[in-house]
Amino acid sequence: MNGVWAVLVLAGAVLLWVPPGAGRRDRVRFLLAVPGDGGRPWRSTSGPPGAARRRVEAGLGGLAAFLVLGAGLPAVLVGLGVAAGLDRLLRRSGAPPAVAGALARDLPVACDLLAVCLAAGTPVGSAVAAVGEAVPGPLGDRLVEAGALYRLGAAPRRAWAGAPPPVDALARTVVRAGESGSAVVPALQRLAADLRSAGRSQTEAAVQRAGVWVLAPLGLCFLPAFLCLGVVPMVLGIGGDVFG
Repeated sequence: MNGVWAVLVLAGAVLLWVPPGAGRRDRVRFLLAVPGDGGRPWRSTSGPPGAARRRVEAGLGGLAAFLVLGAGLPAVLVGLGVAAGLDRLLRRSGAPPAVAGALARDLPVACDLLAVCLAAGTPVGSAVAAVGEAVPGPLGDRLVEAGALYRLGAAPRRAWAGAPPPVDALARTVVRAGESGSAVVPALQRLAADLRSAGRSQTEAAVQRAGVWVLAPLGLCFLPAFLCLGVVPMVLGIGGDVFG
């Protein structure tokens, strides 16, 4: 009986795992022909699940492990361990590092292009789709998707739902400006400047870390010489004074 319940719990976890809006995005790709798409293959850039859904999935996984092992302290400990492990795994289930790096690299340019299109009077959906066509890689795919949803009449929050970091910063800026009625072009220009500043800070920090790692082997090479020429004669001299 425990096995049956475990299967049901795992089935519920699998159903929850389906990213929200995945079916909608697939329908958009087939029903809406985006001009200039050129058959570009779709790449999913969905971010990690939200905190509430992540905890529910991890809890269901731990409950399934508990039901499989049966009652008792070992089953409880294993269930807690499985839940903690799943929670940690789901936290890290966002975009791969290479994809995240490509998104961060292209996002400032996309913000500038989107600001130029909107300043020229282009509607938001058409501007987002046009910038998506101009920007290569996963960021362009995500922008094309958002622009297609705009053209289908989706609300801004629905069009940007599931935007992975750091694209979520662009999504918040556009959605907030649309809901509050504030000017979106200056906000996009500030976001581009902030992203470039953050990128420079990360680059400088990486260069400093690289300098430390480059000098570390050199320090290890000089350490034996320091011990032989400095510490050992000093110790021998002290020992000679004490025992001599």
